[in-house]
Amino acid sequence: MSVENITSNILKDAENLAAASLKNAEEEKQNIINEAKKKAETIINIEKEKAEKEAESLKSRKVSAAELEGRKMVLAAKQDAIKKSFDMAIDRLKNMEEEDYINFLLNQIVNIPYTEGAIILNKRDRERIGQKLVKAVNEKLKAEKFILSDETVNASGGFILKSGAIMINSSFETVIDSVKDELTNDIASKLF
Repeated sequence: MSVENITSNILKDAENLAAASLKNAEEEKQNIINEAKKKAETIINIEKEKAEKEAESLKSRKVSAAELEGRKMVLAAKQDAIKKSFDMAIDRLKNMEEEDYINFLLNQIVNIPYTEGAIILNKRDRERIGQKLVKAVNEKLKAEKFILSDETVNASGGFILKSGAIMINSSFETVIDSVKDELTNDIASKLF
């Protein structure tokens, strides 16, 4: 075999080896790319699922928060309606016709076991009906047991009965407050 043949064979073998190496490298490159694509798709799918779950969880939390806020608003509206009911009751009491108002207070006073002392009214009632009320109470009791106090009370209506150190507060606000807990459920059931 000649040197040229040997050289030619070496070159041919080198070319074949280079072609095989390139082919192997290309196949390996393609395998690496395919594997990277599979991993990327897996990661994308996992992240997509996570994002969907997080979005669903966020949506659920937002819906729950909105529902809670809605319940709070409804409760506040109910509480406001109940408060307005009590306020309206006080307004009705203090805006009764004079004769009805005097009779109402008269009955409240004579039903108190302690039946003597000074009647304290708010400024408006003291000026408007004070003497008439005291006169009506004393006539009903057939005795001069009550006087009109010079003091006034800061209340929308009603009275405070003072006998020595004892004070019985029957102002409208106090009377309404004393029955508020008891009546709130009844009012709520009728309103709602």
